[in-house]
Amino acid sequence: MKIQPGKKAIHPFNEVLSLIVHLEIVDNVEEDGDDESSSDGKRLWEIREKEDQKWIDEHETEDGDLDHLNNVITETAEPPPDLIMPLLRYQKEFLAWATKQEQSAVRGGILADEMGMGKTIQAISLVLARREAARALFREAMGLTLVICPLVAVSQWSDEIERCTSPGSAKVLVYHGAKKVKNAEEFKKYDFVLTTYSTFESGYRGCIVSSKTEQTLEEDQIGKVVREKPIFHSIRWNRIILDEAHNIKERRSKTARAVFALEAKYRWALSGTPFQNNIGELYSLVRFLQIRPYSYYFCKDCDCELLDFPTNSRCQCSDNAWRHFCWWNKNFVNMIKGNAERIKRAMIFLKHKILKDILIRRTKLGRSADLALPPRIITLRRDALDIKEFDYYESLYKQSQAQFNTYVEAGTLMTNYAHIFDLLTRLRQAVDHPYLVVYSQSSGANANLNDENQKESECGICHEPAEDSVVTSCAHVFCKACLIDFSASLGKVSCPTCSKLLTMDLTTNADTEQQAESKTTLKGLRASSIMNQLKLDDFQTSTKIEALREEIRLMVERDRSAKAIVFSQFTSVLELIDYTLGKCGVSCVQLVGTMSKAARDVAINKFREDPDCKVFLMSMKVGVVALNLTVASHVFIMEPWWNPAVERQAQDRIHRIGQYKPIRVMKFIIENTVEERILKLQKKKELLFETAVDGSQGGIGKWTSEDFKFLFTT
Repeated sequence: MKIQPGKKAIHPFNEVLSLIVHLEIVDNVEEDGDDESSSDGKRLWEIREKEDQKWIDEHETEDGDLDHLNNVITETAEPPPDLIMPLLRYQKEFLAWATKQEQSAVRGGILADEMGMGKTIQAISLVLARREAARALFREAMGLTLVICPLVAVSQWSDEIERCTSPGSAKVLVYHGAKKVKNAEEFKKYDFVLTTYSTFESGYRGCIVSSKTEQTLEEDQIGKVVREKPIFHSIRWNRIILDEAHNIKERRSKTARAVFALEAKYRWALSGTPFQNNIGELYSLVRFLQIRPYSYYFCKDCDCELLDFPTNSRCQCSDNAWRHFCWWNKNFVNMIKGNAERIKRAMIFLKHKILKDILIRRTKLGRSADLALPPRIITLRRDALDIKEFDYYESLYKQSQAQFNTYVEAGTLMTNYAHIFDLLTRLRQAVDHPYLVVYSQSSGANANLNDENQKESECGICHEPAEDSVVTSCAHVFCKACLIDFSASLGKVSCPTCSKLLTMDLTTNADTEQQAESKTTLKGLRASSIMNQLKLDDFQTSTKIEALREEIRLMVERDRSAKAIVFSQFTSVLELIDYTLGKCGVSCVQLVGTMSKAARDVAINKFREDPDCKVFLMSMKVGVVALNLTVASHVFIMEPWWNPAVERQAQDRIHRIGQYKPIRVMKFIIENTVEERILKLQKKKELLFETAVDGSQGGIGKWTSEDFKFLFTT
């Protein structure tokens, strides 16, 4: 089959199969290392750098704008027979492109389609197409595809495989919870093995011992010491798919290290947001794909190449470890920290050289003709606090401002980042409902959260601002949901940062997966629920919750079949909303991080299938990724989020393939509070994002001292 550049064609599956068979034969030849030799005494990395600079010189008129990537592939491929769900045009383009990618030196890539465009079904189609090709060659079926995804996405993957494939054609194993296979050989019986990032990482961590014992044990590639091979690392996978791959964006995190240590023939990363905060986050995906030379460390004194920094004082080439450098840091990260000209050159190289070979991205706007999605209407509702609420908020704001000013006067503003974040969190909670602050401060169970010597701002597992924080006895902080998922999958409660056994009573702040379902009070509520502390006879609503109640009423009046998703960053807010709407006869379900997989599935199915269940209350932490809820047509966002990309993710839970109703998104803002200032900073962050991806800035970065001063200035 000849592929003519620039000519659009849809090839029958048999023709594509012939191409795959031909390429598979070539694929048997192993990739050799770089055979270049240096006649002038230069190292190979120096030759590469010179060639790269020459390439940039030849392409300096190109643009470096990553924000408007919308790849169009002229070649398409028909799906394999076992895929019974039809593919859209751009999805067929991916199948043709991905097939070639697996035959190239890259052996994989990044599928970065905008959220809601069907990345899951595209990945499934690739697995089935390649399996069909293997069968045509009379080989053993190409199974052993490992899918690592967030907990909330496990059921969606399983359901999607069942829905989109012919009965019995794809065998799926879910590796999660108490019942897990003990022998890696069991994996070979399945086409797909599904697991969560937490389960995967905890299994790896369980086989790693402290670096203090390095002297007596053999060291592995990434500088850790292995007691025994973790089950996922004891075999070579045919294919690894990372769903929501930005979960490994922190290259030094335990999760990223565990992923890097996997062995596989083909590697794929799926993410609608491959970089959320800065372009440097792309490195983890490049490192996962093992792209030469971008993933590698090079030696200044010889031609050795390493995927990881040598941890011994001397590496295998006998040169000192410090004589080795990371290509990505030297030739990209350092470049985008330079002047405008260096940044421009770096971004051109990134877009047209690095990403062109490994990444495909399509947007809803760019493929609107294929998708035919209904319009999305976004509105901002502004309300003012009543007198009682405003007095409480103003008092809290002045206290917080006074504390903030002490940091300014002492010159310790940025070193107290965690404490400032805590002050802001309290203010934001007070705007939602004063109960969140009042009962948090009075609760002995949450006393540790106010200890300034322990409080940190970032979760040690997800590396995002911690939601429903839990502070361990070893002074590390985590999102409650992250720690519960991690501890449940590990089978014991140990600190994800330092591996010490936790001495604190986690059931006070976070139930284990099993306990989350069984530990309830006489009121029938979770033990950790704020509702257990309230006298319900004296319950008072808040301005913001009343505004939501009014909008829900209007929604139902306009369309009796309409359903809504309500997002909040605080689970206590969701509980207060649930109680308020319940009193009005509105049926709700919740999705929060403390729920087990089984409980999540029950909630999702009830919302999808029960016509009387009108509202899905979701934690922003767990509900913005990997969910398909097109049964809803309204989204209500209770608070502005620091990163605008997170809000877009929330909207994309319903604005995606399969949605036929117009989408209405409403954001709630309380006037004359910190929320208005956050909204302004959010717009600033959006602008920074736009400049970051077009090459004029190196990335969004963290909040600056000027940002904080803006938030605390009257």
